[in-house]
This record gives sequence, structure tokens and C-alpha cells, in this order.
Amino acid sequence: MRRVAPVLALCAVICCKRSEDEAARSRIFSPEQPVGAAAEAKEPLDARRLADDPALAQRVLHMPRSEIEARLGAHKAQQRVQFAWFRGPGLPDGGSEVSLSEETTLQQAPGGDFSVRLVNDHNQGLELVWSAGEVFVKSLYGPFHKRRTDRTDVERIREQALSGLATFDRLARGLKLKPSGETTAEGRRAIRYSVAGFGARAVQQQTAELPRVEYPEGKGPDPDTARRLELWEKEEPTEVSGTVLVDAETGAPLGCDLQGHFKVPGAPTSGPAAELDLHSVLVTSAVGKAQSIKAPTAEPEPSVPHAVKDPLRFLGKEPGAAPGAASTEEPEETTDPSDEDEAPAPAAAPAPPAAPAKKK
Repeated sequence: MRRVAPVLALCAVICCKRSEDEAARSRIFSPEQPVGAAAEAKEPLDARRLADDPALAQRVLHMPRSEIEARLGAHKAQQRVQFAWFRGPGLPDGGSEVSLSEETTLQQAPGGDFSVRLVNDHNQGLELVWSAGEVFVKSLYGPFHKRRTDRTDVERIREQALSGLATFDRLARGLKLKPSGETTAEGRRAIRYSVAGFGARAVQQQTAELPRVEYPEGKGPDPDTARRLELWEKEEPTEVSGTVLVDAETGAPLGCDLQGHFKVPGAPTSGPAAELDLHSVLVTSAVGKAQSIKAPTAEPEPSVPHAVKDPLRFLGKEPGAAPGAASTEEPEETTDPSDEDEAPAPAAAPAPPAAPAKKK
């Protein structure tokens, strides 16, 4: 009996070890669980409860394009945004006005490939093609250039180019929605909502534990930054109207037609109040229909002299190099020429313009 006890204890230890190994092996070789947009897209959303649940309404109205792609598959989306900033219209000089109208077209293909084209009424724009893991970018009238993927955040560009619905909801401090019945869009059942007001959500406080922003001693932010902060911190919606269309099956936003008037109160340092008129339209079509995204013909990248890339090393000023010694290092990879051609990123609602100078 004395010999049997140690043997039984040893067998128990071996069995436990084997069970742990089996559990670890099953974890390692188990199918990869979806993360990010793929995981969020599996969450069921009730498209009929947006009017009763402000959190769900925010979840749908601010849905990223990556999740919309996972829910709808291949599709085409067109967005038109028009806005006009008015500052000090009652001043003797008439104040100032800044207006812009832009249109964005997204073609989303199955498998993640897409193309984005943005143009505005100031004769500016850009086009981006993401195909087979490669990205090509061009300005409105320039040729395509292949971009390095570590220099171009294609997801961010896609989000910014079609952020009109989320931006409008944020400016409205949360749209109050009212059901307007069920309809059909592109052969799909959809829930239509009409806008009944604004201020559905309280101002959200920053919950992340980030360090406090430090400005130069005795100074605050520069005037341009101050105006941008005023836009998000002090703007007040005064009037909103329109409709929102949500896919009944997936809960993804299919379209909107929204109009609103917003105001940023004036202050002694920033001058008179600024007012914003904003109109945002979104239309989704060709849901489930294959979109062909092919890599465009791109111009070859021109070579760049080594002196332009690294002038100090070219002049022999690198630490440790003898004075007057020429660099013997081979030229590195050429820089990206499309940096000069790329148009500025789209802006759904820019900061109000600076106060105009008084006429003499």
C-alpha cells in the first residue's frame, strides 16, 4: 500500500498535465475569433428602436464604414455636403462668409477593396483606390501615383470622406428621431425616421485618462486652434430637420437628408458670433452587387537626388565624417511624389473663419 500511493499521485499529476496541454493546444489551434469591425458587425441591431434608445441611435448614426462594409457587403455610397459659415453679418462691413459644396462617391467591392472620389466646387478634389493591398492616390487633375502603405491610412481617408451623417449628429448633440414607417430602398426593407429635434444626448465628457493639454506659458491656444475648440465645445444647434433611412435587416444607415442651423456664441476676444448652415445628403445603392475595383495605371516614380533626401550627409556634415568628404552611401528608396499632388483632406464642418478686418 505504501508503494501504491506515490504511483497514484504521479498518475494524477500526469493526467492534470495532459489536460492542461490539451486545453492549451485547443486554444492555440482554435479558429481565430473576429475582432474590430468584423466582431461589431455580428452584433444584432434593432433598427426599429432608434427613437426609443439614444445610445442605439448614436451607435447606428456613427457606424464606421468598415462595419457598414461588413454588414452590407458590396455597395455604392454617394454623399453631398453643403455648408456656409457666416460671421458678423450685422457689422458695418457686412461680416464674412465661407461656403463649400463637396460630393463624395464610394465604390465598395467585396473583399475590402474600394475607391473614393471627392470633388468640391472650388475645383479641388482627390481620388484614392485601394486594390489587392496596394493604394493609389491622385489629385483631381493629376495622374495616379502608388503610395506606400505605411504612409497612407486608407481607412481614415474613407471615414473622413463619408462622415457627413456622424458629423451632423454630433453638431446636433444627438438627433431626436421619430419613426415614419417602413419603406423599400434598393429592394431592401428599410426603416424611415424623421428628425424631431436635437439634444438627445448630454454632452459627453472625456473618459480616457489623458494628460492635460499644455500651452506655452502665459498663453492659450493659437487663434486657429481656439476657433476649432469653440466649434465643438460651444456650438449650439438652433434648428434641425430631415430624414434618416436605416436598413431593417442589418441596422446599417442607408441614407439621410438633413438640414440644420448652428451657432457658436461670440466673445470679447473672438469677435461676433459665427453661424453655420449645413445640408448633408447620403444615398446608398447597388447593395450586394459586385463592384469592380482595379488598380489604375500609375506613373513611375521619378528618382530623387541623394542631396535632396539627406543634404547634411551629402555635404559630409554627418557626425564622424571628415570635412569636405563626399557621401558614398547609395541613394535610398525614392520619396513619394504624390505628396505634392494630394489634395487636402475633406472637412464636413470646418472651424468658423476669423473675424474680418474692418474696412478703412
